[in-house]
Parts: sequence; structure tokens; C-alpha cells
Amino acid sequence: MRKVQIAKYSISRRDLLYAFYGLVSFTTLASCGTNKTSIGNSSASNTNIKGSSSTKVVRLGYQVSGDLTHEKGAIEKRLAPQGIGVTWSQFVSGPPLLEALNVGSIDLGPAGETPPIFAQAAGTNLIYVVNIPPGTGEGSAIVVLKDSPIQTLAGLKGKKVAYSRGTAQTFFVVKAFEEVGLKISDIESVNLPIADGRAAFLNRTVDAFVEGDPNLIKLQREGSIRVLRDAQGIKTPGGYYLASRDFAINNAELLKAILSEYYEVGQWANKNRRAAAEILAPKVKTDVDTMELTLTRRKYDMRPITEEVISAQQKVADLLYELKVVPKQVDVKGATLTAQQYAAITPDALRNRA
Repeated sequence: MRKVQIAKYSISRRDLLYAFYGLVSFTTLASCGTNKTSIGNSSASNTNIKGSSSTKVVRLGYQVSGDLTHEKGAIEKRLAPQGIGVTWSQFVSGPPLLEALNVGSIDLGPAGETPPIFAQAAGTNLIYVVNIPPGTGEGSAIVVLKDSPIQTLAGLKGKKVAYSRGTAQTFFVVKAFEEVGLKISDIESVNLPIADGRAAFLNRTVDAFVEGDPNLIKLQREGSIRVLRDAQGIKTPGGYYLASRDFAINNAELLKAILSEYYEVGQWANKNRRAAAEILAPKVKTDVDTMELTLTRRKYDMRPITEEVISAQQKVADLLYELKVVPKQVDVKGATLTAQQYAAITPDALRNRA
């Protein structure tokens, strides 16, 4: 059994690099593309996006929570007439996905609001491509075992709480405890990948755990846990599709086509939850009913990157810095493009949506 180090939540520069890069060791990369893309250092203000592309293989990342566009093969069908292939790599969470983006193993992939902030603080040259609005919040929760004497979030002061540092769980924990007058330093944060955190929780090594769908639904149906706080009402800008800067600036039309397919598949899923669940359930190893409920708690949608989105993300970055969750002030605008560049990659269906 892996030894767990428990400490108060105070992160040094070394801790940040561990939180961001160290998670890669816990991740299985499936079907990684062999073409490497070097990450450029050009700034958004002096780089023009090129309309054409010489890219022959697009390397996309996705998470173990499942990717419907991947399963439906929509991007492959869209790009095949242009002679462009697609490879996919699976990651356990956002931080290792963005590390793969950093080292040039993939070109594009999704993550929640927190991983890009850790990535920027660690010097990763990524780009926010498009915003993914948050879901209902019911799909993530801070839980205790049913027979735990802890009845409230405030009761977790000084207790061991397991979650995956650097993921969207981090911001959720920060905001949830803020509501009851606690800082993240008031609990003993146990940094574990999700599967290991779940095992530690069920083995009573920790007092509480941040669980997500579909496993959250499973445990709720079994009656083995109590939810102290789910993420409903936690204000977040949501997630993002992120790309390496070189890929974004040199493949405008290609990137626009890829995002269009993600969007169209998402719109189909919103209208066909059951059918979507039947596709994803075996991939995430759950039953169709559980997957369908999981999908009702998600929001398949996109928004363009606007000043409002950037401002909301900056507030997240500022709070995490203020609490010393990240040791470096992050300027979110440093990971954005110009308005003209965004216009070149944003799908037509999103043009008038903010």
C-alpha cells in the first residue's frame, strides 16, 4: 500500500512542481502520439495565427471520466478527407494532461479551472482555447462514511481530507471550507490521485474524501456515505480546452474544425442523454443508469474566451495565490490570444455567445 504523507496545506515552489509534474507518475498514457510539438515562446500580442496547416496527425488528450467525441470518432471523420490523422491519450486528471501538453506529447485537451493555474505557475506555455461552462455541481462532493461522527464541514477542522491537489477538486475544497470560516490550512490535506484517495477513504485512513461521479452516485446508492457539501452553488468559471501555443497559432482552421466537432457532439449528447450514456458506460466501467445520471449533471456546452471569462479565471488564480495554494502570482492573460486570433479558431456556432 502506498505510503501517504499528510501535511498542512502550505506549498513551496518544490511542492508546486510535485503537484503539477509528480501526478504524471500515477497516470497511464494510452495511445500517445509519437510526434512531438515544441512549445514556442512567442507572446499572444506579436504572433499571427496561420490559416493553413501542415499538421498530419493531431494528438488529443482526454480524461478517464470519458470523452464522447472520442468514442463517436467525430473528429476522425471530419479530418480524414484532409489526410489528417488523430491519436488520443487518456489521463487520470487535468494536471498530467497539461504536463503532456507542456512536453509536446499532445496538442489539445480539457481541464478544469484549477490545473491551468498550476500549469502557468510552473511555467507551462499553454493557451486557453475555449471555455466549458460548469455543470450542476452535484457530481462532486466532500463525503464522509455513513457512521462517521463528523456531521458538518466545520467538523473537519484539523481532520484528514483526501483529494487530488492541482485538480478542480482543489478550488472546490477551498471555496467549500471558506463558507464555514475555514481556510485550507485548517484541515490536513492528503494529496492522492483519485483512485488512491478513494481507497484511503474506504479504509478509514482519512476522515473525508472529495468524490465525483460516477463513483459518487454508486456510493450514494449503496448508502455507505454522507455528503457534507456538494459543489452546487460554488461559483466557478468552469473548465477549458487548452492547447500548446504553437499548435494554436499555426493551425487556426484545423483547431476551429476540431472544436466544432466537440461542440456538435456535445449538443447531440444534451438531447440524447440515454444514447450517450450507452456509449460511455462501458468505457468508464459503470452501468448505463448511473452514466445517464452522471451526464445530466454535466453540461455539454462551450463559450468563447472573453474578458468576462478571463476575469473570472483570474479571480480563481488570485484566491489560490492568496491562500498560498500556488506560490506564484499568475497572470491569466499571459495564456490567451488576441481577439483576432480567437476569431480565427472559434466555431461559428459560438460567435455570438458570451
